[in-house]
Amino acid sequence: MIAVFANGFGETVIANKLSNRISEYGKDVILFSLVGNVNVNDKVIIGFKPRNLGSSGRTFHSITNFLSDLKSGSLFEVLRFIKAIRKYENIKTAVIIGDPFLLFIAKTFIRGNPTIIFNSIYKSEMIERHFWFEKSFIKRYVNHFIPRDRYTSEVFSKLGINTVYFGNPMVDSVDILGIEYRKDPKLKTLLLLPGSTDTAYRIMPKLLYVVESVFRKFGFFNVLCSLSSRIIPDNMKKYVIHHGWELLKGDGINILKKDLIEVIVGVNTFGDMLSQSDVVLSCAGTATEQSAGFGKPTIMFIDKDTGLSKKWFRRQAILLGENLRIFKSFNISDISDEIVLLFNDAAERERRGRIGMKMIEGKGSINKMAEFISTLS
Repeated sequence: MIAVFANGFGETVIANKLSNRISEYGKDVILFSLVGNVNVNDKVIIGFKPRNLGSSGRTFHSITNFLSDLKSGSLFEVLRFIKAIRKYENIKTAVIIGDPFLLFIAKTFIRGNPTIIFNSIYKSEMIERHFWFEKSFIKRYVNHFIPRDRYTSEVFSKLGINTVYFGNPMVDSVDILGIEYRKDPKLKTLLLLPGSTDTAYRIMPKLLYVVESVFRKFGFFNVLCSLSSRIIPDNMKKYVIHHGWELLKGDGINILKKDLIEVIVGVNTFGDMLSQSDVVLSCAGTATEQSAGFGKPTIMFIDKDTGLSKKWFRRQAILLGENLRIFKSFNISDISDEIVLLFNDAAERERRGRIGMKMIEGKGSINKMAEFISTLS
């Protein structure tokens, strides 16, 4: 049996698709996701279903997140996770998608001595480097190391670690179904990504302030907003109604409306909305990197309501380069000016898009990973 492990919303999206793909090779697959939205076919066994409590994996991003996790009891989820792992004795191959903490948990508590494949999707030697003891642990216990970028691949190869590079599977985990969400495809389109945790409710009014400012400066444009399945549009109503917005029901979508402005809100619509966008305003994690990998210029702002630490923003600035513009605070005028600039300058959009695709490359990587893993098992 092949066990796939993940510990994050973005990581679980990758794990879902990888598990499904491996199962198509006729392999028995079981998925253990500590944090994330599990969505796999009937062939894949779900070994652990996460409750996604508290900060949902962002425990150490801020004091607020840490206290939230203590209060919700989500830190005890790890114990429940370990108990679930210990139930299975026939795991021959373990695929870990996440950080060294998850690698340590999986290696320590899996019964037997399976082949260990580690896709270090969070850490990069460009920033947030692996500590010396993590590298030592990887060298000793990991049979096949799959890094997230070429530079990290080169560093680990020089350390004598068996390294295989397929590209960044974040990009390849985006599904495009071909559903049109824009009200007028001829107009420029802004995509809003409020994030996958409960911080999305608090941050949404701020994103809408920016939308209003862009409308005053630029005129009509499409506004799309993609939510994860954890975020309930009806629950967002109480956060935006005080700012003059109303929530309307559409055909399979929701619409946030204020005067002449409409924001099309969809759940699990990221791939199609991303493909139809020109600019992305994001407070998300993995989805920001995926947007860059798809060649979309990205914009973020530092704010306590995002639930993201300043260290995390510095990390993103290095990983995404000039594709990403980060504002040091929530300044409506400055952020809207940046969006208007990008709407009006096709060459700049293309330049930043090319940088994003270079920094986050990886189309076809999940299929390559699935084939590689299947041949080992």
